[in-house]
Amino acid sequence: MIPHEPPRVVTDSTADIPAAIARRLDIAVIPCQIHLQGRTYLDGVDISRQELFAHMRTGEMFSTSQPPVGVFAEAYRQALAERRHVVAIHLGASFSGLHDTACMAAREVDPARITVVDSQQVSMCLGWLVIQAAEMAQQGRPPGEIVAHTRQMIPRLRLFALIDDLRFLHHGGRVGAISAMVGQLLSIKPVVQVRQGRVDVVSKVRSFRRGLDHLRQTAEGLGTLERLAVLHADSIGPARELADRLARLVPATQLLTAEAGAIISAHAGPGAVGFACAIGD
Repeated sequence: MIPHEPPRVVTDSTADIPAAIARRLDIAVIPCQIHLQGRTYLDGVDISRQELFAHMRTGEMFSTSQPPVGVFAEAYRQALAERRHVVAIHLGASFSGLHDTACMAAREVDPARITVVDSQQVSMCLGWLVIQAAEMAQQGRPPGEIVAHTRQMIPRLRLFALIDDLRFLHHGGRVGAISAMVGQLLSIKPVVQVRQGRVDVVSKVRSFRRGLDHLRQTAEGLGTLERLAVLHADSIGPARELADRLARLVPATQLLTAEAGAIISAHAGPGAVGFACAIGD
Protein backbone atom coordinates (compact mmCIF):
# COMPACT_ATOMS: atom_id res chain seq x y z
CA MET A 1 0.00 0.00 0.00
CA ILE A 2 1.17 3.51 -0.77
CA PRO A 3 0.05 5.24 2.45
CA HIS A 4 -0.35 8.72 0.96
CA GLU A 5 -2.44 7.73 -2.04
CA PRO A 6 -6.14 8.64 -1.57
CA PRO A 7 -8.55 5.69 -1.33
CA ARG A 8 -11.76 4.79 -3.13
CA VAL A 9 -14.77 5.26 -0.84
CA VAL A 10 -17.45 2.55 -0.80
CA THR A 11 -20.80 2.49 1.03
CA ASP A 12 -24.22 0.86 0.72
CA SER A 13 -27.62 2.19 -0.28
CA THR A 14 -28.76 2.66 3.33
CA ALA A 15 -26.66 5.86 3.29
CA ASP A 16 -29.41 7.55 1.21
CA ILE A 17 -26.86 9.72 -0.61
CA PRO A 18 -28.50 11.43 -3.60
CA ALA A 19 -27.28 9.83 -6.81
CA ALA A 20 -25.89 13.09 -8.21
CA ILE A 21 -23.67 13.57 -5.15
CA ALA A 22 -22.45 9.96 -5.27
CA ARG A 23 -21.47 10.42 -8.92
CA ARG A 24 -19.74 13.74 -8.33
CA LEU A 25 -17.70 12.38 -5.43
CA ASP A 26 -17.01 8.99 -7.08
CA ILE A 27 -18.66 7.04 -4.24
CA ALA A 28 -19.34 3.37 -4.96
CA VAL A 29 -22.77 2.39 -3.59
CA ILE A 30 -23.69 -1.26 -3.00
CA PRO A 31 -27.49 -1.73 -3.28
CA CYS A 32 -29.32 -3.51 -0.47
CA GLN A 33 -32.21 -5.87 -1.10
CA ILE A 34 -35.92 -5.10 -0.74
CA HIS A 35 -38.43 -7.94 -0.37
CA LEU A 36 -41.95 -7.03 -1.48
CA GLN A 37 -44.87 -9.16 -2.67
CA GLY A 38 -42.69 -12.25 -2.96
CA ARG A 39 -40.09 -10.54 -5.12
CA THR A 40 -36.61 -9.23 -4.35
CA TYR A 41 -35.49 -5.88 -5.69
CA LEU A 42 -32.20 -3.99 -5.55
CA ASP A 43 -32.62 -0.70 -3.70
CA GLY A 44 -32.47 2.21 -6.11
CA VAL A 45 -31.76 -0.04 -9.08
CA ASP A 46 -34.96 -1.84 -10.12
CA ILE A 47 -37.48 -0.23 -7.75
CA SER A 48 -37.82 3.50 -7.26
CA ARG A 49 -38.56 5.27 -4.00
CA GLN A 50 -41.84 6.47 -5.49
CA GLU A 51 -42.93 2.88 -6.23
CA LEU A 52 -41.97 1.86 -2.72
CA PHE A 53 -43.89 4.74 -1.15
CA ALA A 54 -46.96 3.89 -3.24
CA HIS A 55 -46.98 0.37 -1.75
CA MET A 56 -46.50 1.76 1.75
CA ARG A 57 -49.42 4.17 1.39
CA THR A 58 -51.71 1.17 1.00
CA GLY A 59 -50.41 -0.19 4.32
CA GLU A 60 -48.32 -2.84 2.62
CA MET A 61 -45.23 -3.90 4.56
CA PHE A 62 -41.89 -4.86 3.06
CA SER A 63 -38.58 -6.05 4.44
CA THR A 64 -34.97 -5.33 3.65
CA SER A 65 -31.83 -7.44 3.79
CA GLN A 66 -28.13 -7.08 3.26
CA PRO A 67 -26.45 -8.18 0.03
CA PRO A 68 -24.56 -11.49 0.16
CA VAL A 69 -20.86 -11.42 0.98
CA GLY A 70 -19.96 -12.03 -2.66
CA VAL A 71 -21.55 -8.75 -3.71
CA PHE A 72 -19.44 -6.83 -1.22
CA ALA A 73 -16.34 -8.74 -2.28
CA GLU A 74 -16.89 -7.93 -5.95
CA ALA A 75 -17.47 -4.24 -5.17
CA TYR A 76 -14.25 -4.12 -3.19
CA ARG A 77 -12.31 -5.86 -5.96
CA GLN A 78 -13.58 -3.36 -8.49
CA ALA A 79 -12.64 -0.47 -6.21
CA LEU A 80 -9.15 -1.89 -5.65
CA ALA A 81 -8.69 -2.13 -9.41
CA GLU A 82 -8.91 1.68 -9.45
CA ARG A 83 -7.11 2.57 -6.21
CA ARG A 84 -4.62 0.91 -3.90
CA HIS A 85 -6.83 1.28 -0.85
CA VAL A 86 -10.55 1.23 -0.02
CA VAL A 87 -12.35 2.93 2.84
CA ALA A 88 -15.74 1.23 3.25
CA ILE A 89 -18.28 2.96 5.50
CA HIS A 90 -21.49 1.05 6.06
CA LEU A 91 -24.72 0.82 8.05
CA GLY A 92 -24.16 0.67 11.80
CA ALA A 93 -23.35 -2.80 13.15
CA SER A 94 -26.05 -2.58 15.84
CA PHE A 95 -28.81 -2.26 13.21
CA SER A 96 -27.96 -5.15 10.89
CA GLY A 97 -25.53 -7.90 10.07
CA LEU A 98 -24.45 -5.88 7.03
CA HIS A 99 -21.32 -4.57 8.77
CA ASP A 100 -20.17 -8.09 9.66
CA THR A 101 -20.75 -9.21 6.09
CA ALA A 102 -18.68 -6.29 4.82
CA CYS A 103 -15.86 -7.26 7.19
CA MET A 104 -16.00 -10.86 5.94
CA ALA A 105 -15.71 -9.63 2.36
CA ALA A 106 -12.78 -7.37 3.22
CA ARG A 107 -10.92 -10.28 4.83
CA GLU A 108 -11.62 -12.41 1.78
CA VAL A 109 -10.41 -9.82 -0.73
CA ASP A 110 -7.47 -7.97 0.85
CA PRO A 111 -7.67 -6.95 4.53
CA ALA A 112 -4.42 -4.97 4.28
CA ARG A 113 -5.92 -2.64 1.69
CA ILE A 114 -9.56 -2.39 2.82
CA THR A 115 -10.63 -0.57 5.98
CA VAL A 116 -14.26 -1.11 7.05
CA VAL A 117 -15.70 1.57 9.34
CA ASP A 118 -18.72 0.97 11.59
CA SER A 119 -20.69 4.20 11.15
CA GLN A 120 -23.00 3.47 14.13
CA GLN A 121 -25.58 5.31 12.02
CA VAL A 122 -28.26 5.08 9.34
CA SER A 123 -29.50 7.13 6.40
CA MET A 124 -27.90 10.53 5.82
CA CYS A 125 -25.93 10.45 9.08
CA LEU A 126 -24.10 7.56 7.47
CA GLY A 127 -24.26 9.59 4.27
CA TRP A 128 -22.50 12.56 5.82
CA LEU A 129 -19.64 10.33 6.96
CA VAL A 130 -19.29 8.94 3.45
CA ILE A 131 -19.47 12.36 1.82
CA GLN A 132 -16.84 13.71 4.19
CA ALA A 133 -14.55 10.76 3.43
CA ALA A 134 -15.05 11.13 -0.34
CA GLU A 135 -14.38 14.87 -0.23
CA MET A 136 -11.15 14.21 1.64
CA ALA A 137 -10.19 11.55 -0.91
CA GLN A 138 -10.71 14.04 -3.74
CA GLN A 139 -8.44 16.45 -1.84
CA GLY A 140 -5.74 13.77 -1.95
CA ARG A 141 -5.83 12.86 1.76
CA PRO A 142 -4.36 9.45 2.69
CA PRO A 143 -6.50 6.53 3.96
CA GLY A 144 -5.33 6.71 7.57
CA GLU A 145 -6.22 10.38 7.90
CA ILE A 146 -9.64 9.82 6.32
CA VAL A 147 -10.45 6.87 8.60
CA ALA A 148 -9.35 8.77 11.71
CA HIS A 149 -11.40 11.84 10.78
CA THR A 150 -14.44 9.69 9.99
CA ARG A 151 -14.34 7.93 13.35
CA GLN A 152 -13.92 11.24 15.18
CA MET A 153 -17.05 12.53 13.44
CA ILE A 154 -19.34 9.68 14.57
CA PRO A 155 -20.16 11.01 18.09
CA ARG A 156 -21.26 14.32 16.55
CA LEU A 157 -23.95 12.76 14.33
CA ARG A 158 -27.65 12.87 15.19
CA LEU A 159 -30.73 11.69 13.29
CA PHE A 160 -34.23 12.69 14.42
CA ALA A 161 -37.46 11.48 12.78
CA LEU A 162 -41.11 12.38 13.31
CA ILE A 163 -43.26 9.29 12.77
CA ASP A 164 -46.67 9.73 11.14
CA ASP A 165 -47.82 6.09 10.86
CA LEU A 166 -47.12 3.88 13.89
CA ARG A 167 -48.01 0.65 12.10
CA PHE A 168 -44.56 0.49 10.57
CA LEU A 169 -42.80 0.97 13.91
CA HIS A 170 -44.91 -1.88 15.25
CA HIS A 171 -44.10 -4.08 12.26
CA GLY A 172 -40.40 -3.41 12.81
CA GLY A 173 -40.67 -4.36 16.49
CA ARG A 174 -40.10 -0.83 17.84
CA VAL A 175 -43.52 -0.47 19.55
CA GLY A 176 -46.13 -2.95 20.72
CA ALA A 177 -49.45 -3.53 18.95
CA ILE A 178 -51.50 -1.85 21.68
CA SER A 179 -49.24 1.19 21.80
CA ALA A 180 -49.43 1.51 18.02
CA MET A 181 -53.22 1.24 17.98
CA VAL A 182 -53.73 3.72 20.83
CA GLY A 183 -51.20 6.07 19.30
CA GLN A 184 -53.02 6.04 15.98
CA LEU A 185 -56.37 6.70 17.67
CA LEU A 186 -55.01 9.59 19.73
CA SER A 187 -52.89 11.01 16.88
CA ILE A 188 -49.73 10.62 18.95
CA LYS A 189 -46.61 11.19 16.89
CA PRO A 190 -43.34 9.92 18.37
CA VAL A 191 -40.01 11.55 17.65
CA VAL A 192 -37.11 9.09 17.56
CA GLN A 193 -33.39 9.75 17.76
CA VAL A 194 -30.57 7.66 16.30
CA ARG A 195 -27.24 8.23 18.02
CA GLN A 196 -24.13 6.03 18.18
CA GLY A 197 -25.90 2.78 17.43
CA ARG A 198 -29.05 3.40 19.51
CA VAL A 199 -32.63 4.19 18.53
CA ASP A 200 -34.69 5.92 21.24
CA VAL A 201 -38.09 7.60 21.40
CA VAL A 202 -37.22 11.05 22.74
CA SER A 203 -40.63 12.72 22.61
CA LYS A 204 -44.33 12.13 21.91
CA VAL A 205 -46.40 14.96 20.47
CA ARG A 206 -50.13 15.21 19.87
CA SER A 207 -50.08 16.40 16.26
CA PHE A 208 -47.86 16.40 13.21
CA ARG A 209 -47.68 20.21 13.35
CA ARG A 210 -46.34 20.09 16.90
CA GLY A 211 -43.92 17.44 15.78
CA LEU A 212 -42.47 19.75 13.12
CA ASP A 213 -42.10 22.46 15.76
CA HIS A 214 -40.33 19.97 18.01
CA LEU A 215 -37.89 19.05 15.24
CA ARG A 216 -37.12 22.71 14.62
CA GLN A 217 -36.54 23.39 18.31
CA THR A 218 -34.37 20.29 18.61
CA ALA A 219 -32.18 21.33 15.70
CA GLU A 220 -31.84 24.86 17.08
CA GLY A 221 -30.78 23.47 20.45
CA LEU A 222 -27.93 21.34 19.12
CA GLY A 223 -25.53 24.24 18.71
CA THR A 224 -23.46 24.91 15.61
CA LEU A 225 -24.19 22.48 12.79
CA GLU A 226 -21.70 21.61 10.07
CA ARG A 227 -24.01 19.61 7.82
CA LEU A 228 -27.77 19.12 7.69
CA ALA A 229 -30.06 16.93 5.60
CA VAL A 230 -33.85 17.07 5.84
CA LEU A 231 -35.33 13.66 5.02
CA HIS A 232 -38.83 12.51 4.21
CA ALA A 233 -40.76 9.39 3.29
CA ASP A 234 -43.27 10.59 0.68
CA SER A 235 -43.79 13.89 2.54
CA ILE A 236 -42.06 16.50 0.43
CA GLY A 237 -44.27 19.44 1.51
CA PRO A 238 -43.53 19.20 5.26
CA ALA A 239 -39.89 18.42 4.45
CA ARG A 240 -39.51 21.60 2.43
CA GLU A 241 -41.20 23.57 5.19
CA LEU A 242 -38.81 22.13 7.77
CA ALA A 243 -35.83 22.79 5.51
CA ASP A 244 -36.90 26.44 5.13
CA ARG A 245 -37.15 26.78 8.90
CA LEU A 246 -33.72 25.25 9.45
CA ALA A 247 -31.88 26.87 6.55
CA ARG A 248 -30.27 29.55 8.71
CA LEU A 249 -28.50 26.93 10.84
CA VAL A 250 -25.97 25.85 8.20
CA PRO A 251 -24.30 27.26 5.08
CA ALA A 252 -26.46 26.76 2.00
CA THR A 253 -23.91 24.34 0.53
CA GLN A 254 -24.27 22.05 3.57
CA LEU A 255 -28.09 21.76 3.51
CA LEU A 256 -29.97 19.28 1.37
CA THR A 257 -33.45 17.79 1.22
CA ALA A 258 -33.70 14.14 0.22
CA GLU A 259 -35.98 11.13 0.22
CA ALA A 260 -35.44 8.62 3.00
CA GLY A 261 -34.32 5.26 1.73
CA ALA A 262 -35.81 1.82 2.05
CA ILE A 263 -34.28 0.82 5.36
CA ILE A 264 -35.42 3.87 7.32
CA SER A 265 -38.77 4.02 5.51
CA ALA A 266 -39.49 0.39 6.40
CA HIS A 267 -39.53 1.42 10.08
CA ALA A 268 -40.60 5.08 9.92
CA GLY A 269 -43.43 4.53 7.45
CA PRO A 270 -44.92 6.92 4.89
CA GLY A 271 -45.28 10.55 5.94
CA ALA A 272 -42.23 10.55 8.20
CA VAL A 273 -40.05 13.66 8.25
CA GLY A 274 -36.75 14.22 9.99
CA PHE A 275 -33.22 15.51 9.79
CA ALA A 276 -29.70 14.14 9.93
CA CYS A 277 -26.94 16.44 11.07
CA ALA A 278 -23.32 16.73 12.09
CA ILE A 279 -22.75 18.97 15.10
CA GLY A 280 -19.71 21.23 14.97
CA ASP A 281 -16.65 20.63 17.10
